[in-house]
Amino acid sequence: MSQEILLESGTNELEIVVFNVGESILGVNVAKVESIIETLPITDVPNAHKNVKGVINYRGRVIPVINMLKALSKECQDPNERRLLILIHINNNDFAIEVSGVEGIKRLSWQDIESPSHILISHNETPTTGVVKDNERIILMLDFEKILADIDPSLSLKESSRTRGLEGKKIVVAEDSVFLIKIVNESFIKAGAIVEKFSNGKLALDYLRQVSEDEVYCVITDIEMPVMDGLTLTREIKTNERLKSIPVILFSSIVSENLKHRGLSVGADGQITKPEIDKLISMVMEIGSQRNIKK
Repeated sequence: MSQEILLESGTNELEIVVFNVGESILGVNVAKVESIIETLPITDVPNAHKNVKGVINYRGRVIPVINMLKALSKECQDPNERRLLILIHINNNDFAIEVSGVEGIKRLSWQDIESPSHILISHNETPTTGVVKDNERIILMLDFEKILADIDPSLSLKESSRTRGLEGKKIVVAEDSVFLIKIVNESFIKAGAIVEKFSNGKLALDYLRQVSEDEVYCVITDIEMPVMDGLTLTREIKTNERLKSIPVILFSSIVSENLKHRGLSVGADGQITKPEIDKLISMVMEIGSQRNIKK
């Protein structure tokens, strides 16, 4: 999709593509969408994962197609005969999802997106990261990282192998995924760090405003979070005279060469895509060591 649709960084706004799978109304951040196309011939792949419908040839690229009904554990068939494909790019991976319709693009503030209840995300089985109230209906924001990881576990974030290097350093982490923040927390604790973790940017910013900047070795933040996103959090830190010396690293599935300018525009010190947890720790050590932290 045209990058012109992307909003100015650090405004706490986003645009989502609203689409349908069966009777479900779903959403995905425009930043993850490459294009929306009419369906192409899908070639079956023997012994593929049950959630993979096959592959397509799109402009010379072989791209896997995810069967969204199965990925969402829906047993019913989609009555809509018309199909569209949404091409998604996250974590340096390309894939397509087959949908029954696309309603359009909706502009939101991250404050409009609520965290799903514990009932929805029980046992981390439901691939939902947020809930949007749209008049009398609900739009579910999908967790495509989990959908990919269910198909190929190697794409999932895994605990780091590092066992030292950050002894006594305080790391502030803003991440809305319960699963991901658990892995990040365990990885940095294994490396010796003290971790303060928060489920959105506002909570992290409230904490930073209450502590000395010299206490914090580095801030790690996801970009997509309810209430306050990571770009806005970064901008708030870097425009605050007291906090601006704290290094901020964006750790997100939508970090890419095409979108790195957004992080740079708000002053991020580093950007890395998920699930590269070992590279993240190395970046924290390199960037954080450039500051004079009071012992």
